[in-house]
Amino acid sequence: EAEDYMPWLESRQGDIDWYYWERYRKHLLTTKKFPPHVVRTLDQITDKVLDRMEDPSKAGAWTRRGLVVGHVQSGKTANYAGLICKAADSGYQVIIVLAGMLNSLRNQTQERLDADFMGWCTRLKDYVGASRFGSKRRPVCFTSSIQDFKKATANSIAMNLDAVNEPVVFVLKKNKSTLENLHKWLQEHNKHNLKEYSMLLIDDEADHASVNTNKEDKDPTAINRAIRNVLSIFDRSVFIGYTATPFANIFIDPENEDEMKNGELYKDLFPRDFIL
Repeated sequence: EAEDYMPWLESRQGDIDWYYWERYRKHLLTTKKFPPHVVRTLDQITDKVLDRMEDPSKAGAWTRRGLVVGHVQSGKTANYAGLICKAADSGYQVIIVLAGMLNSLRNQTQERLDADFMGWCTRLKDYVGASRFGSKRRPVCFTSSIQDFKKATANSIAMNLDAVNEPVVFVLKKNKSTLENLHKWLQEHNKHNLKEYSMLLIDDEADHASVNTNKEDKDPTAINRAIRNVLSIFDRSVFIGYTATPFANIFIDPENEDEMKNGELYKDLFPRDFIL
């Protein structure tokens, strides 16, 4: 972990209403029949990751970059679903998940988060999954299990997010034009001024397509640059890659040319703050 790591979770633990996490925990134990010791371990690990992110209520501009490594088929999605619940509870207001390069993978991840985090099926417009353990609140989602991010749809969700006071969620395909659309929308049509909120971006299969594979003197690869552009909009952001094969991410050059030229905003996705 980085030398400037400052634990914050313990001091705020008692003030946080763990609404989304508690719902998810009961959903795992009751609906999914996870053994209690597995849920306890998941609780401990997600606390560890959350603590190495930043306190979302911390003022000023900050960024964190991290990597979570798990074995193949070891429950990485269950882990980041839990982390998303806790991030939302502790005050992260914008949550973006990059869910693979295929529509089928994105749809599948959205369905999973519908059940585990939102408690609301974005396809059938009905309560599902974790809502069994509380349905008085739910996040605002700009994508559905049958539709990736589209600017027109995003503009039609014209609610006042300050009044809603719930986290805003995007589940995106890892695709250059989707990411560029989101970037443009956040810059131009974003009535809700989302960039003022603290943001968590989770990159599933972070070794796939996200790493800049171009030589130092060339511009970054399209998806890598698109992810960095989205991150650069937010003054307070956390980027966490999830992967079973971390080698590509670990070998990102932490002091590359692009970031020397464009400064802090364009720091690459090297997990400089923690690898767990």
